[in-house]
Amino acid sequence: MYTQTEQNDTLYRVSISNTTKQVSVICLAMESLDEQDATTYDSVDELPSWIQEGLAILSMTSSEPPTKEVSGVGRRIDKDTYWLYQ
Repeated sequence: MYTQTEQNDTLYRVSISNTTKQVSVICLAMESLDEQDATTYDSVDELPSWIQEGLAILSMTSSEPPTKEVSGVGRRIDKDTYWLYQ
C-alpha cells in the first residue's frame, strides 16, 4: 500500500533492467499522469543524485513482499523496482 509522507510529495517509479542496467524513471504525480513523463537513463550513475541516494537506501531493504516503507524515502516494490518520494 502506498502512503505519502506529505501531501506535496511526488512519487517516482524507478525500474532497473536486470539485463541492460538501463533505468526507467516515471513521475506518478497527479499533474503528470496525462503526460506519461518517463525518462530512461543508461545506468544508475546517470541518475540525479537524490534518486541515487534513495536507491542506495532502499536497495538495503528486502524485496520480499510485503515490503516496508522507508519514511521520507520510499519503498522497494520488488528486486528491480522502487517507488521514491521527492
